[in-house]
Amino acid sequence: MFSLSKLHQSLFLTLLGAGLTACGGGSGSTETATFNLAITDGPVEMADAVRVTFTEVELKPAGGPAVSITLDEPLTLNLLDYQGSLSEPLVQNATLPAGEYNWVRLGVADNAEIEISGAIYPLEIPSSAQSGLKLNRGFTLAAGGVSSFTIDFDLRKSVHQEGTGDYKLRPTLRMVDNLEVGSISGTVAESWITDVECNNGDNNDTGNAVYLFAGADAEVADISGAATDPIATASVNWNSNASAYEFGFGFVAAGDYTLAFTCDAILDDPMVVDVLAFSIPVNASVSADADTQVQIGVPVQ
Repeated sequence: MFSLSKLHQSLFLTLLGAGLTACGGGSGSTETATFNLAITDGPVEMADAVRVTFTEVELKPAGGPAVSITLDEPLTLNLLDYQGSLSEPLVQNATLPAGEYNWVRLGVADNAEIEISGAIYPLEIPSSAQSGLKLNRGFTLAAGGVSSFTIDFDLRKSVHQEGTGDYKLRPTLRMVDNLEVGSISGTVAESWITDVECNNGDNNDTGNAVYLFAGADAEVADISGAATDPIATASVNWNSNASAYEFGFGFVAAGDYTLAFTCDAILDDPMVVDVLAFSIPVNASVSADADTQVQIGVPVQ
């Protein structure tokens, strides 16, 4: 899926030179790590598909020049296919220098598109041709170890229609270490879905979402680019087998969170402050490699 042919030779020369110096001119060697990277996503009501083509992954070691991993072939993904605990690998079993890294950048082609009601429109990613999709987050690749990360595109926070009618994707990327994440799954009481004040369509099947906020008892708010923004969102869908409205979050870092349901998610414009109606918030704690069950709007017996 990828090629390491573009690993900058200067990086290895720098690291090798450092090893020789540390050993007083002996036969030092560069320690390496195995690196994996996958993509996941959150929903957006307006679109049937959001397609982005990935071409490379670039990483910046703290002590040297950037490392580029070029995919063997450009990989086009409909991001909406990888929600919840689903993901798609971009890089698998790449051997890289071990150590601290400052950032990761996803190289993308300029052919992104959004499909709405069967019609396909160009989806502009500002500055993508020059800088790609860059995530300034430090991380460590342990010597001799396997480090697996997942990057989350939350399209509800990222896709916006301009006043001109053009669509833009301004990704708000979140990267997690797969060894440190769990998941959240749960149900929403039907009374919240069918409330007459909801903006979720004639069949109550549009705009139903659960918002996930960092920390217990967190402030609940819409998406507007503020510090109060949710870290992720999930669609709420009817499961006929379970006779319940269900939702799920994958790749959630271990910690405490606040969840709230809204049936007004279709009104949430990520570029402005919107007034949305939310359910009574619910706190949840997530542990690594475990699923946390949550019920929203269920009366206390």
